[in-house]
Amino acid sequence: MIHRVCATVKLDQARSRPFWIGATLVALTATLVFVAGVASEPHFPDESAFITQSYFLDLWFQKGRDQSAWLEYPALDLPPLPKYMIGLSLHARGYPSPGRGAALAWYGNVNRRFESDAMLHQARWPSVVCGALGCVAVYALGMLVGGRTLGVIAALLLMANPLYRLLARRAMADAPAEALILATAAVGLWAWQALLSGRWSIARTLGAAVIVGVLGGLAVLAKLNGGLGLMIVSAWTLLGLTLPGVSERLKGIMVGSTLVTGLVAFGTFVALNPFMTVKVSDDLPPELEQVVGRTVWARAAAVIKHRATVSKIGQDTFPHDALRTPLEKLKTVLIQGFGRFGPLGPLRHDSLTPYPRYDWKRDWGALIWPLWVALGAIWAIYRGRRQVRVGEPPTAWAVLLQACVALATVTAFIPLAWDRYLLSIQAGSALLAAGAVVAAVQALWPPTGRFKTGSD
Repeated sequence: MIHRVCATVKLDQARSRPFWIGATLVALTATLVFVAGVASEPHFPDESAFITQSYFLDLWFQKGRDQSAWLEYPALDLPPLPKYMIGLSLHARGYPSPGRGAALAWYGNVNRRFESDAMLHQARWPSVVCGALGCVAVYALGMLVGGRTLGVIAALLLMANPLYRLLARRAMADAPAEALILATAAVGLWAWQALLSGRWSIARTLGAAVIVGVLGGLAVLAKLNGGLGLMIVSAWTLLGLTLPGVSERLKGIMVGSTLVTGLVAFGTFVALNPFMTVKVSDDLPPELEQVVGRTVWARAAAVIKHRATVSKIGQDTFPHDALRTPLEKLKTVLIQGFGRFGPLGPLRHDSLTPYPRYDWKRDWGALIWPLWVALGAIWAIYRGRRQVRVGEPPTAWAVLLQACVALATVTAFIPLAWDRYLLSIQAGSALLAAGAVVAAVQALWPPTGRFKTGSD
C-alpha cells in the first residue's frame, strides 16, 4: 500500500497555512489582471443573451407561482448557473433584469442589446471572480504536484493566456464552467492524494467526495461541458486502481467515493435547475412539450440533444468555421489552441473578426508552446515514477492525465473553430509547462538548503 510514514494531521495543518497565503495572493493578482480590462472589452452578442435571461434568478425565488417559463426555449438553451450569478451581480447594484420579453426578443435579433454599458460591466463581475477562482485552483493543483513555485508559475501562465483572460471578462458561461471544472479537479486531487497516502479515514474521504460532487454538479450547471471535471476525477480513480501496492480496501473506497461524487453531482444539477423538475403547464406549446418531456431523464436527454443540434446548426450557419473531420479538429486544436490561444498568442483577440483559420502571424506560438508543454509531459512522467518509487501518490501522473483527458475531449467534440471551445486545454497545458520550467531551473541551479523550487 502506498503510504507516507511522515504524513500526519499536524503536517497537513502546517502545509495549509502557506497554501492559503499563496492562494490569496494568486486570487488578488488574478482579480486585478482580469478586472483591468473589463470596461474596454468589446461587447459580445451572447453576453446580452445571458443578461436578458438573468430573470431566472427571480423565478428561482418564486416557487409556488407560475413556473411555465422554466420550460420555454431560453431555459433549455442556456445553462442556469451563469444566469443566477449575473442576476445576483445586477441586483447588487440595483439593476433590474431586462426580463422575459427581452430574452425571447434576443433570439429574433442576436445583435440587439437590452443593457447599458454600465449593466454590462456589472454583469461581467461573476466571470472576473470565477477567472480568479480558476487560477487559485490551478495553483492548488500545481502545489499538489510539485510545490508552491510550480503552482505560482502555472497560475501566472493561465493569467497570461489571452483566451482565458478574454473569457474571464465576458458575462457568459465559459469562465464559471472552467473555474468549477478546475475546482472539482483541485479538491479531487487533494482527496485522491490523501487517500492513497493513508492519511484519511473512509468518512473523511466520502465527505470530500460529496464536496467534489457538488462542485462537479455546479460545473455542469454552468455549462454542459462542465462534465469534464467529473471525467477527470473518474480517470484518476482508474489510475489509482492500476497503481502497484494499492490494497483492495483502498480500491473499494476509491470506486465507492467516485460513485458518491457522480450521484451528488447529478443531484446538484437537478436540484438547482427547475427545468429538470417543473411540471408541464397546460398552455405549453405541444411541440415544446414533446422536446422537454415529463421525466428528469427525458429532460436530461433533451438538454444533451439540444446542444448537439445547436452545434450542427452552427456548422451549417458558419461553414467557414465548421470542423467536420477528425483531421480538421486536430489541426485546429494544435494550431489555434496552442498558437493564437496559448500564452504566446496575440494579447488582443476579437471573436467577431473573421480571421483565417490558420494565420501564422497569430499562430506562430504553435511552433513553441506545444514543445514546451511536451517537455512538461516528459517531466510529469519521470516525476510520477519518482513519486511511486519513494511511496508517494503520483500526482504528476494525475495532472498529465488531466491534460490528456481535456485535450482528447476537446479534440473529439469541438464543432467549430471558435475560441471558447479551446478554453479547457489551457489549464492542463499551463501546469505541464510550469513543471518544465521548474525542472529546468532545478537542473541549472540545484536546490540547496531552504532555496527549493520543487516540492517545497
